[in-house]
Amino acid sequence: MPNLLRAIVELGLPVAGLSWLLFYRLYHRGELAREADRKSIRASLKQLRKDAKNGDGSSDHALHQKWMKFGGGFYGVAALWTLIVIEVSGVAGTIAHPSSIAAMFEGGVVKFLVDWVIGQATTFVQAIMWFNWWAGETQGAVVWFLVAMAGYVAGLEVARHETALGHRLVDWNWRTQVRAWFGPRKDS
Repeated sequence: MPNLLRAIVELGLPVAGLSWLLFYRLYHRGELAREADRKSIRASLKQLRKDAKNGDGSSDHALHQKWMKFGGGFYGVAALWTLIVIEVSGVAGTIAHPSSIAAMFEGGVVKFLVDWVIGQATTFVQAIMWFNWWAGETQGAVVWFLVAMAGYVAGLEVARHETALGHRLVDWNWRTQVRAWFGPRKDS
């Protein structure tokens, strides 16, 4: 049971939130019809992936672009969340242990770049194999997969019907808000 609770908290709920955000943006922009059935949604996502691959995608949202690179849909949302967790934990680990920065450059710049490229490839593979990454040694990949699927469907359904919070978040101009928080920029 603790494995199920952990799967819900670490994967199911974030996948639901991410799914909600991504689909709400598609509904809000008119790229998906709210009344569309699953088959129509799959067909629309396939066209969006094709447009993104051809450079015709209209999205200015980095999460949306990365989601499309992971193939869109359920698998893409779960892989995207996994990639975010892996990258953020790597950055947090570096910040928590600043001495690791010096260790990265011990073999020189070329070794650092080679290690970085290998690390990025490894991270990408881990994100693609997200169900195994989350399950780890617990051998409960099926539980993690089902929890992620439930989160995806929940997020998609909430995005289809919910409009108040989503409208405020999608239309929120974060750049203006950040400037308001930190005051006007002073030129030197």
